[in-house]
Amino acid sequence: MWTLLLLLWADPASFDNALRSGLEALQSNNLPVARARLEDAGKMQPNNSRVWLGLAQTYWKLGLADLAHSAAARAQLADPDNPVVLHGLAYFYSESGEQAKAAPLEARYAEKAQRDRDAFPRAVDLYLQAKQAQQAIDLAHKALLQEDRADLRELLGTAYEMNGQPEKAVVEMQQAIHLNRYEESFYFGLGRLYLRHNNPTAAIQIFEDGRKVFARSAQLELALGVAYYGLRRFADAADCFLRTIQIAPQVEQPYVFLGRMLDQAEDRLPQITQAYGSFLKAQPGSYLASFLYAKALSMGAGDPRQVDGLLRQSIATNDKFWESHYELALLLERQRNFDAAAGEYRRSIELNAENPTLHYHLARVYERLGRKDEAAAEHAAHQRLSNAETAAIRRQESALTYLDLPSK
Repeated sequence: MWTLLLLLWADPASFDNALRSGLEALQSNNLPVARARLEDAGKMQPNNSRVWLGLAQTYWKLGLADLAHSAAARAQLADPDNPVVLHGLAYFYSESGEQAKAAPLEARYAEKAQRDRDAFPRAVDLYLQAKQAQQAIDLAHKALLQEDRADLRELLGTAYEMNGQPEKAVVEMQQAIHLNRYEESFYFGLGRLYLRHNNPTAAIQIFEDGRKVFARSAQLELALGVAYYGLRRFADAADCFLRTIQIAPQVEQPYVFLGRMLDQAEDRLPQITQAYGSFLKAQPGSYLASFLYAKALSMGAGDPRQVDGLLRQSIATNDKFWESHYELALLLERQRNFDAAAGEYRRSIELNAENPTLHYHLARVYERLGRKDEAAAEHAAHQRLSNAETAAIRRQESALTYLDLPSK
């Protein structure tokens, strides 16, 4: 009897069945069965890397992190140069949030798996996720020696920027577009790089080039609007944001940007107000939609009762959004309801205490209420915060670098 059991235990077919059924159970997310069958297989062949790879994933999905990492280490020890093992371990460590461990494993896999054209880009991306820019640069250069590819150029540009070399990043991202002008993300990435480095004019050129290829791209249209906004070309920015809304009315960002520039886009106010009305109709439970519609109506001398109702609706939906309280306070102040206005200003300050404008308005209301000491305190807070804000802006401006378009 014992002899028969030993033979069955060592039977390769029995091992193959256990491994196969364990992996199938893992694929179908039947984790208890996967664990049992793979552990059975591990007892039959304790040095089989495939078993430990499967167990690493199974244990991780079961929330058994220590067992999962132990299994991964055993898989690597069992067959450290096997491409399947290297790729599997890279996937495991990536899934477990350890990109720094995953990246070199995927890089070694890429060197062995020449037919997998996505291996090198995956490895470079893992280095970027791990914030290891120099390793990403080195690997991308190695991969480019084998094949000059747009995706690798774009990743190399990202790595150069991460490594503090934005000029080199521009060159690589431009080359990516040259190699493949039909990849929308390349235009967006390069344009965003220019925006981060204080050259909205160059960003506009790139986004415009992209828009010629991707005429219905909400992403590029929105980014172009941001670039125009940076140059204080408010009418052009407003038009871009309105077109973004036409392309993708469910996206919130263009509505928010328009809300920040209503006083600079008064000639577009009817279109903006209409867009906000449609936004609220599509999302009646959105605090943002009711707030923005109220703000536009107020700007356009709309019915104060409607504006009041919309702002209170926004506050009822989200009491922690300071701008709704602020807009309601402005409305109440215009109506000379100073006590109520002061309450809304105080609530907005509770939510955004570092905003100097809020303290200034509260000081004015306190003056009208005859509360001189409180008004003086708010004026002092306004002055202190304004000075700090100005200093911060100057520091930020001095730290900005200016990137030019490379000569063609």
